[in-house]
Amino acid sequence: MVRHHVHVLVTPRVVEEARRHFNCPILEGMELENQGGTGTELNHWEKRLLENEAMTGSHTQNRVFSRLTLAIMEDSGWYRANYSLAQRLDWGRGLGCDFVMKSCKFWMDRQRQRRHPVTPFCDTVRASPLQLTCRQDQLAVAVCNLQKYPQQLPLEYQYFDRIPDVAADQLSSFGGAVEIADFCPFSQDFSWHLSGEYQRNSYCRVSENQPDWWRNYGAEQYGPDSVCLYQKSAFVMEQCTRKMTYPDWGSGCYKVSCSSQGLTVYVQDSSFLCSRKGQLLSVSVRVNDWVYNGVLVCPACTDFCDDCPLPHQLLPINTSRSNPIDPCSSSPGLAITLWLLLLNMLPLVAGLLICHRS
Repeated sequence: MVRHHVHVLVTPRVVEEARRHFNCPILEGMELENQGGTGTELNHWEKRLLENEAMTGSHTQNRVFSRLTLAIMEDSGWYRANYSLAQRLDWGRGLGCDFVMKSCKFWMDRQRQRRHPVTPFCDTVRASPLQLTCRQDQLAVAVCNLQKYPQQLPLEYQYFDRIPDVAADQLSSFGGAVEIADFCPFSQDFSWHLSGEYQRNSYCRVSENQPDWWRNYGAEQYGPDSVCLYQKSAFVMEQCTRKMTYPDWGSGCYKVSCSSQGLTVYVQDSSFLCSRKGQLLSVSVRVNDWVYNGVLVCPACTDFCDDCPLPHQLLPINTSRSNPIDPCSSSPGLAITLWLLLLNMLPLVAGLLICHRS
């Protein structure tokens, strides 16, 4: 057994909020940061446990001021907090005592034993091609920040018994890119650059992040109603004589909406109803003379909607399957254009026939 000493902040409201957030009734207090040196160590919340909380020791992504930070301000005696203004913190929410009181190795190993995702941590090495995932809040495309360090990590931060395609004697050098998160790997959003110049980032809800159509390999749509969804396989782009896929895949941004029936996913002009979490959506859409074929994975309706159907109200799971489009067939727009052209030519043809007969 490897020992890891921690410091926890124990004040009434902090203990109450920490127990509620993690769903751990035996939690003694909120763990403080043990790394980062003067100014960070013991002065911030532990990054491993509250990744994107504003009062952790570094800003990585999607910073929020949670009820925990308001609680310590109120417990100081200098403030009275308005908790209705606290921002929602998804990291660690409801994950229990095993998450908040033990290492990320224990959590990941236990999740694998249960055949559950290791979320909010991850275990894929950042390499080319990228294996894309979703950020913890499912509002941005992300990549796992697991990387190789030039030296072995301290024993208490060695988390892996195996990593695909990594030799056993190299495992002790792998850890997350954020040191003050105890080297625990997690998924982070990112930016695209071209020749060193910033192009866009991976946050789904900014329309300006929409890729140009010739770079939109997953038929994605960025905008205020979009979220990150997982892809079961890489999207295939087809024309009659050509076919291609993009090597970086795994997730993408797609528009969604909520209704009494549940969560609806939109891919271009096609809509797909998600009846259950994990349901596979077979997508076949035409965009600019290309046919996109792929499979998306439904999230839970409750991840994004306040009013979701009860189990007995769910529709059959096969109601959101689209018919495959033949890439060699003409697009509907082209067919309509040809018919209109023929109709416009009929008077001319009739006139020519009359002239020929006379």
